[in-house]
Amino acid sequence: MQPGSVTTAPRSTHGAAVASPVSHGKYDPISFRQLPPEILTLVLLDAAPSTWYSRRYYSALFGIREVCKQWMEIVDATPSLWTSIWLEFKLDLVSMILVKSKTQPLSIWYNDRAYSGYEQLPKDHISAFLGLVAPSSRRWEFLDYRASYDELHERLLGLPFDLLRQLSILLSGNIKYSSNISAPRLVSLNVHRCSLNWHSVAGLRSLEINQNTGGPDLSELITVLRASPNLEELKVERNWPMTAAIGPESLQSLPPISLPKLQMMHCYNLPIVPLSILLDQIEAPNLLHFSQYMTYKTASDDFPRIFGAAGRHVGGDTRFRKDGNLFRLTVDAGVETLRIKVGGREISLRRFHWLESSGHQEKVASLWAALARFHPSLCGAIRVVNLEGAPPNQEAAEYLRLLHQYCPELRELVVTGPEGDDAYVESIVETLSGGQDVNDRKQELFPRLLGLRLRAVRKGSTLCSSSILELVQRRTESKLASALKLIELEGFRMPRATADNLEGLVQELRLTKTEIVDQTPPLNEASS
Repeated sequence: MQPGSVTTAPRSTHGAAVASPVSHGKYDPISFRQLPPEILTLVLLDAAPSTWYSRRYYSALFGIREVCKQWMEIVDATPSLWTSIWLEFKLDLVSMILVKSKTQPLSIWYNDRAYSGYEQLPKDHISAFLGLVAPSSRRWEFLDYRASYDELHERLLGLPFDLLRQLSILLSGNIKYSSNISAPRLVSLNVHRCSLNWHSVAGLRSLEINQNTGGPDLSELITVLRASPNLEELKVERNWPMTAAIGPESLQSLPPISLPKLQMMHCYNLPIVPLSILLDQIEAPNLLHFSQYMTYKTASDDFPRIFGAAGRHVGGDTRFRKDGNLFRLTVDAGVETLRIKVGGREISLRRFHWLESSGHQEKVASLWAALARFHPSLCGAIRVVNLEGAPPNQEAAEYLRLLHQYCPELRELVVTGPEGDDAYVESIVETLSGGQDVNDRKQELFPRLLGLRLRAVRKGSTLCSSSILELVQRRTESKLASALKLIELEGFRMPRATADNLEGLVQELRLTKTEIVDQTPPLNEASS
């Protein structure tokens, strides 16, 4: 018997490739036959194809079987080699696998091809396939179910899955499957265009929901999370009915959702308000990454609110954190992205066309909302800030003032401007030089700052040379701030006199990809 599918039965070259080592070199068939059966079985298990999830797996396995009678007997007597079944397989191969696998856990791939936009497999083949495999459902440990929306899903999803650990349901159209999923050992669930009886889902470690119009709503999702305290990864994309008759007031009387193992939470085009409510309800001390990606924004979306809710997780108490370098904070404020990272944790929100009329104020307010939820012990531990990609002038200045407020022990500031905008670095230097007024008194920004690293993105910029020198001189003479000890400049073009003066004022001057010229070039050359 040869492996094949109901539509085609190609003869793979995998079998020859696997068998070739026994027909070349110094192979001695007599000595090989003298190996004890137990040792030969281990050898064949190691030589068996590792791509058990591929439909071509059995072509390679049959290649091993055909080497000799002894090898065939060993392969046929090793149930662990016969554990994956595809809907496309010929029925005699399916029967053969079910027999030879004995009591081994099985992996089932059900794809009627309609899900992928092709002509559906013949109904009689699907019916016969289900008749063969359904009695073995109690030993399935993996099920990938891809079907058209009008299938009779009860025929398969209604089976008892005593050992099932991974379930993936991908349908070509949205349906609501209201029966219970009987899978007490399920740990990984991926659902696409299918709303389940969410009250029957529990004990998950990974949950992915995509493009569902039928749910879960917020209260149903909270039910699943409460029933899955060991959840490690949560992805919810384009799940529109997130709204529900539940809000902050009704949640105050409920216990928090404890997810101590949750490390990653990714969202795509979810409404901000219910998502913020969910984040505020979750207690996840090990959450490393939260991201929200949006292609549009509704009037009710409140980005600062989601950053505040996520900031509580990313900026947790240092006494309970063991991840990453807590001394470094990164703020990446690009054209379409606002990302905040500290230690090994980060918040990121990306959306198109963020630089509309409210984009500037929205991003500044979002950074403030996140920093305001940072634990004081973490704010006091931050020594280095990386500020990347923000537009020049007012927005950059406001970022610096916020960071001054929440990072009182800052020792080093690293600034990288957006592509092609040297004016960004200039605005940073001017803001640092100007300080800020507090109660009619001038206050230096970052009074404990010792190092400043400025990275221009266009080699040869001369915009900042004099401003940097003035800043260093001012800090050296100030009684309200520490003198700068380290200046690092990358990508500048600097007059030699300026470089000499800087070198005399700081302990360490680093000039990378910076050209030293004998005199200041004409203005039109400097800006070219």
